[in-house]
Amino acid sequence: MSIFPLSLILLSTLLHVSWNLLAHARRDDTTLFVRANLIVGLVGLGPVLWLQFGGDPFPPAIWPLLLATGLFQAVYFLGLTMGYRAGEFSIVYPVARALPVLALAFLDILRGHPPSAQGWLGMVLVTAGCLLAPLSGLRAVSRDRYWNATIFWVLVTAAGTIGYSSVDKIALEMLQPSLLSALRYGVLQWLLTVPYLWLLLRYVAKLPMTVGSVREWRRAALATLFISSAYTLILWVYQMIPQASYVVALRQFSIVIGVVAAILIFREPAAKLRLTAALIISAGVALVGFA
Repeated sequence: MSIFPLSLILLSTLLHVSWNLLAHARRDDTTLFVRANLIVGLVGLGPVLWLQFGGDPFPPAIWPLLLATGLFQAVYFLGLTMGYRAGEFSIVYPVARALPVLALAFLDILRGHPPSAQGWLGMVLVTAGCLLAPLSGLRAVSRDRYWNATIFWVLVTAAGTIGYSSVDKIALEMLQPSLLSALRYGVLQWLLTVPYLWLLLRYVAKLPMTVGSVREWRRAALATLFISSAYTLILWVYQMIPQASYVVALRQFSIVIGVVAAILIFREPAAKLRLTAALIISAGVALVGFA
């Protein structure tokens, strides 16, 4: 992998963990993600429509994929919203990020882009490190640590990640490789996420849906900046790297940042095993990055 896409992914990880920390800190704000997706969608809609109808339209095959990825993104945000309300950041975040990595690797095989042996080793290390990250020590290893009320929403989050990552990789390969095409796709994706997410939060999670105060809209605008910037970079990288699993595995460096942030910001225990997990993830990221 060349240094340019690798640098974009690592920058994205910093932005990604930033908005997740913000979401965890505001976990009682049930419509944060609805407002964040709506803001970026409405801000970018005008230029996107001008390009679409001004002579540079997306191919027709993109639109069903956008509808699908909007649903998967909504499932992902539903899982995060409920997971952060039910559990610790240092448990929900790493486990939800771990589960999609190997699943996407098998999907890459089906797509004709199998990972290399070094890539597989790196992804196994990343997954192992992510699963160790929630533990404070070896004595904490137990079924209850993972299989509890939070795990359902972690699985929902992981399923959403697998879904939108797979769809987005296919879609971005249909478009002319450029930051602009990635941004156009992202704006439409986020806008289409809004109705799905509103329905899921309202009728599945049965959460109160409020318009929100001016202060809450300002927080959503900050989250929007991080969310849109982080994932636009990933959409762009999808046009540069054949394996979606490599991109998703490299994004898990955000867990290393998250473990440190959980210790420094949320004052969660600085367990040796969690730090060891962060080192394992870092080693896996290095292997994948140079696969």
